[in-house]
Amino acid sequence: MSSELPARPSLEYLKKLAKERLHELQQQNPSAKLADVQHAIAREYGFLNWTQLKESVTSSPVPPAVPPASPYPGLFARFTTRAKRATFFSRFEAGGFGHPSIDPEHLMIGVIRARDGLSSRILSDARLSPDHLRKDVSERRSAGEPIGFTVMIEFSGATKHVIQIAAAEADRLQHHDIGTVHLLLGLLQDEKSLASSILRENGLRLDEVRGHAGDLLDDDAKT
Repeated sequence: MSSELPARPSLEYLKKLAKERLHELQQQNPSAKLADVQHAIAREYGFLNWTQLKESVTSSPVPPAVPPASPYPGLFARFTTRAKRATFFSRFEAGGFGHPSIDPEHLMIGVIRARDGLSSRILSDARLSPDHLRKDVSERRSAGEPIGFTVMIEFSGATKHVIQIAAAEADRLQHHDIGTVHLLLGLLQDEKSLASSILRENGLRLDEVRGHAGDLLDDDAKT
C-alpha cells in the first residue's frame, strides 16, 4: 500500500521522519542505517529510492507524480501516525523472518511495536511484546534468509483483507482515523490467520478491544 504525499511536501519533514524511524528501528536492530530507512520511506511513497523522492519534492512546486495506485485509494491517508508506523515496522518484520510478503502476523508485531511506550490495561493484561510475539511466530512458521531493506515486500492478500476490516471497524465506530486499535480488530476478526490465533491465545477478545477502541485511538495521538 502506498502512502500519498501532501500537496506541498516538505523535504525537512521527510528527513525528520527518516531520523525518527531510524531511532525506533535501531532499538531492535542497532546496525540499521539511515539509508535503509530512507529507502523504505521512498518505497512507501511509491518511489524507487530516496534520490527519486527527494528530486520529486525539490525540483518543482508542482505536486510530485502520483505514486502507484494503492489497493484502497485514500485509505492510507486516514491512518494515524502510529498505524503508519505499524505498517512500516511490519515490512521489517517480514524481511527479518525472510518471508516474501507482509502477512497478518507481521502486521500484528508491527502494531505492538508502534504502540511501544503507551499504557493500555487491555494490552498490558495480555502481556504482549514484540519479542514475545516474534517467538510465537517463529515457533509456528519457518523462517528463511533475511531479506534486505532495499527489496520491496508487498502486503499479502490476507493482510489487505485485514486492512479492509480495520477500515470497516473505524466506519462502524464512526471514527474517521484508522488507528492501531482498528488494525487489531481487523487481525482478531481474521480468525483463520496465525495472528488471530496468537492474539486470542494471549487473552485478547474482539468485544473487549472494541469496547476500549476510543481510548486506544486516543493513545495513537500521543508521541
